[in-house]
Amino acid sequence: MMQTEPSCVLVIINYQTPDLTLRAFNSFHTFYPNFPVILVDNGSRDNSQSLLTELQQKHPDQISVIHLPKNIHHGPAMHTMLHHGDSKYVFFLDSECEVFREGFIEQMLELAKREEKVLAVGKKIFMNKRGFDVEESADTIPYIRPFCMLVHRRNYQLLPPFQKHGSPCLQTMREAGKKNFSLLHFPVLEYVQHTGRGTVNRFGYQLGMRDKFNYLLHRLGV
Repeated sequence: MMQTEPSCVLVIINYQTPDLTLRAFNSFHTFYPNFPVILVDNGSRDNSQSLLTELQQKHPDQISVIHLPKNIHHGPAMHTMLHHGDSKYVFFLDSECEVFREGFIEQMLELAKREEKVLAVGKKIFMNKRGFDVEESADTIPYIRPFCMLVHRRNYQLLPPFQKHGSPCLQTMREAGKKNFSLLHFPVLEYVQHTGRGTVNRFGYQLGMRDKFNYLLHRLGV
């Protein structure tokens, strides 16, 4: 069993779903009890901050907690964490995830270390320019789902930042392809269950009319 990996840190971002965040952490902790973890509270206005701090106090050598003063949304929060600290890799796990099998961290790191220009490792799909899943073709954008994603910190910092968007890594990964950075597939769903849309179902994407307009253009094929 892997105990620590000083070149990598786990990040879980929480927005008013401490029940999901604690479940995600506990499932990960079962298999990786000494792995360094950062819990990020994204400007919650519920009891998240006190619950995350209480968890940190139970595991002071493993967990750090960062409280952002307001909700900057998931993509910008990931971007913030990719400029916080100095580990070579940052592993993002959504609060909607539960780990049920060990071994994925080791294998994802091994994949990443094989290529100097790797950007991310995880479930690889393809999207159109508006961030909707499509079949692979000449003009689609390779995309790593960020719910369970390993990112090379330094290589990320050479690219446009993750955004406030339903597909927050889209512009970053489109530019990564132009610069020949690698996006490597790994079957994360063989190790992690992603229930999906836990935070979104409770609070929405909070993208306003821009999201509705983007969806309309997608439906029109524009």
